[in-house]
Amino acid sequence: MNNTHFYSHYPSIEYKTCALYVRCSKEEQAKFGDTIEAQKADLKEFAKQHHLKIFDIYVDEGYTSRKKYNKRKEFMRMLEDVELHKFEYIIFTKLDRWFRSIADFYKIQEILDNNGVTWLTALERYEMETTNGKLNVNIRLSVAQDEADRDSDRIKDVFRLKVKKGEAITGSLPIGLMIGENGKVDINPNTVQIAYDMFDYFETHNSKRGTLLYLIDKYDRYFCYETVARALRNPLYKGEYRGNSNYCPAIIEPDRFNRIQKLGVRNVKKRKNNRYYIFSGLAECKECGHALVANTIIQRRYNREYTNYRCNYYSNSHLCNHSHGINEKKIETYLLNNIKPELEKYVADYELKQKITSKKTDPSKIKNKLQRLQELYINELIDLDDYRASYNQYKKELDEITSDTIPVKKDLSSIRSFLNLDIQNIYDSLTPQERRALWGSIIDKLIISNDEDIEIIFL
Repeated sequence: MNNTHFYSHYPSIEYKTCALYVRCSKEEQAKFGDTIEAQKADLKEFAKQHHLKIFDIYVDEGYTSRKKYNKRKEFMRMLEDVELHKFEYIIFTKLDRWFRSIADFYKIQEILDNNGVTWLTALERYEMETTNGKLNVNIRLSVAQDEADRDSDRIKDVFRLKVKKGEAITGSLPIGLMIGENGKVDINPNTVQIAYDMFDYFETHNSKRGTLLYLIDKYDRYFCYETVARALRNPLYKGEYRGNSNYCPAIIEPDRFNRIQKLGVRNVKKRKNNRYYIFSGLAECKECGHALVANTIIQRRYNREYTNYRCNYYSNSHLCNHSHGINEKKIETYLLNNIKPELEKYVADYELKQKITSKKTDPSKIKNKLQRLQELYINELIDLDDYRASYNQYKKELDEITSDTIPVKKDLSSIRSFLNLDIQNIYDSLTPQERRALWGSIIDKLIISNDEDIEIIFL
């Protein structure tokens, strides 16, 4: 405690019950020495001078005043106690320990007013009971918010420049990456194999939980599910960060990483009974667009079981008319009988579309014509009416060419490999997990109607 501090005196609060609120970000601790311990000491001394009974001390460490109040854990716990009428006053050292956002300040002020709780500052003199008092608070909050906004803008500019240069702005990096001696993100040779194995396993099995268990078993170390799930979608692995596609060396090729993101959306859940549903994440209701969810029906009398897929939206709300389930075996039979001719048609249509696209007029040729037209008009070789007529014609042609975005060329290697397989002979020897990976390698979704019509959408 600093003995030179001036403690505001409020005679009317003596012998009341209070809560002490302490907040400090790490930056403030380092820059101003406004530590948690110093604030606690000042608040306890203030309470002692006013003979206050301290109900509890609420400490939010490492939280800036601009962070949304509902993200401050201790602050939210204190609000719960406010609504339970556990105390009459909240004491904090300075106004900026409370808020720097005017909007959030008044949201909380309304809650305090409704519950008969008043806040006070120990080292400053503010009050909300008079017009002048409210004006002073508003001015102070406005200045504090402006300072915080300016600091935030400066920090963003610094970070933006660092990202542009490929420099690290955080030490929290996914496994397989590290900060090199030059301050830039680089591949960590000690852990990069874990990253390779993580992406390889997930790409083959399409299961985040399965990937987690595989890594734990192989490396005999603990991995958190959320850590693995976040890592699989972290663009740092393809060398990209905040719009800079060359931010760091890529562990995973960008095209492959982007493809794995599609697999991640339809993540296959590995259940405790090790049952894999072959079309989980692939089957979709034609009527409402929701997923078809698999469930296994066991008939113990006949010692048999079978898997059906039903519309999840119908099951939960009955607001979709897709009431029938479709048997997993029926979907498999349809695919085995139709997949190759459907694939061959898909490849042929795609290649034809690519040829048509490649034959389109080059937009640069029309742009050159527009440039020459402008030069003719400037040199007074054509009049305004002729210029406008020709300009409108060329502009129309240019719009027609550029209106359809040229699609990114697809990699059909996996489809071509699939077409070379003797699928009928090898399929029965595959496990459900292998069958799921096989279909997932070429199919984006299966759209299934209530009448059990199946439409295949390829990757």
